[in-house]
Formats: sequence, C-alpha cells, structure tokens
Amino acid sequence: MRKLLLVLSIVAVLSLLAAPAFAAESMTCDHSNATIQSLNDCVMHHVTNPGVANSLMATLDAAQAALVRGQTDVAINLLSAFINEINAQTGKFVPAEHAPHLLDHAQMVINALGA
Repeated sequence: MRKLLLVLSIVAVLSLLAAPAFAAESMTCDHSNATIQSLNDCVMHHVTNPGVANSLMATLDAAQAALVRGQTDVAINLLSAFINEINAQTGKFVPAEHAPHLLDHAQMVINALGA
C-alpha cells in the first residue's frame, strides 16, 4: 500500500511539472506568421481556463495534423470549429476582451490557408 501511495504521489508531482502554463505572461501572439502554431501561442497567452485551453489546443493540433496529411479543407473545418468554440466560451472561460483577438487570428490563419 505504501509503495502504491508513493508511486501515485510521484506521478501526481510529475504531472503537475509537465502541465502547460496557461495565460503565460512570457507568451506573445505573433501575427507576422499566420500559422496554427502562432494561434496556439495566443491560446496559451489569453485563455486562463486549463480545460478550455486544452480543448482549443487539441482542435489546433488536429488542424495541424490535417495540414501535414495534405488535408487543407479538414484543417480549415477544424479552424472553423475553433472559432465556434471561442464564440461559445466568450465571457465564460475565454475573457471577452481577448475573444475578438483570437477570432481575428484564427480567421487570418484560415485566409492564409486559402479559404
């Protein structure tokens, strides 16, 4: 039993150390490159709720994976889903003052992909 508690404690500490920081002050939003990665950085910078940030970043990761597979239309659809989630979470878990910025940035990425 002690060993199990020790292992669980170690796993808990390691998971806290590996968890990404949300709404990080050191992160900035780079609009010079309208990329999914720069949009991901904006989520890290502006979204304070870890669960919502994880959901948004999962959508962006899926969009990036679609691009790697050459599925631009799928990536654009996923970016549209990202926009829908931002709209749904605005004023709840996405601060209202940051939502327009995130929405504009997402649209810039969609436009850069040729939609």
